[in-house]
Amino acid sequence: MGVQYERWLIAKGASFLPAAASIVKLVERLRKEGWIIDPKSPDLAKLRFEGAREQHAKTTGGYGVKTVENTFGGDAAAALAASTDPLPAALAAEWIEHPSREELRLVWPVHGDAPLPLKYPLSRTPDGPLGYTLEIHRADEYVVPVAEAIGPVPATCRCGEDQGFEWDDEELVPAFGASTGIFAECEACSRTFEPSKGTAKLTNPFDGTESEVFGGAAYRFAIKVDCGKCFVADAKLAFAPELVALVENEFGRSFHEVGALY
Repeated sequence: MGVQYERWLIAKGASFLPAAASIVKLVERLRKEGWIIDPKSPDLAKLRFEGAREQHAKTTGGYGVKTVENTFGGDAAAALAASTDPLPAALAAEWIEHPSREELRLVWPVHGDAPLPLKYPLSRTPDGPLGYTLEIHRADEYVVPVAEAIGPVPATCRCGEDQGFEWDDEELVPAFGASTGIFAECEACSRTFEPSKGTAKLTNPFDGTESEVFGGAAYRFAIKVDCGKCFVADAKLAFAPELVALVENEFGRSFHEVGALY
């Protein structure tokens, strides 16, 4: 069992993929209601940005991570720089829709001493200094996080073709770490693939309880909180209900949650 924690908020019906303009509206609302920092707020100065990638967030509070071709060999710093963009202060649909960003993570890192000038995204706030990232994930194909607590979802098309794949680290610098993928359309028969027609076993990493969930942890759009080592180890740990209500209201649909240690 790992010592770091992450949690996803995933739309019921894994095929859900909101338009870029809808994501822009969501970001605006998250800023307005205090879940992510507003670049115009003086509170931006209260946050710490740690590591080379987070330096991209110093001006606007966030950065984007995209999948790029691996032309860097073993140069990890060059790969990180090429796959990371600072978020514009005024995020636009055109920026999200750029062809280079078919696979995209929008990331807002938060490090600082309590009380922070932001609402904490989970239901229990750790004591002491806080550190986490709040992320929005968007991809044309399905993303499936890899973790001990997350079972595999069936990925075979009705024609018999396996739709599962892995990002090849020798060829690509993937936007999504510790994940596999599922093609959204079968190349053999042109059928669209729906992971939510099958189930996967999800395990609560704190008490071991199990549940069978349609679609498992597969998604094309999700909200993620990566707590690192800063979390409350509680079987009832969940997204803050107010944040879930905001997201469900924004998109007019229900979401379910997945948590894992790594």
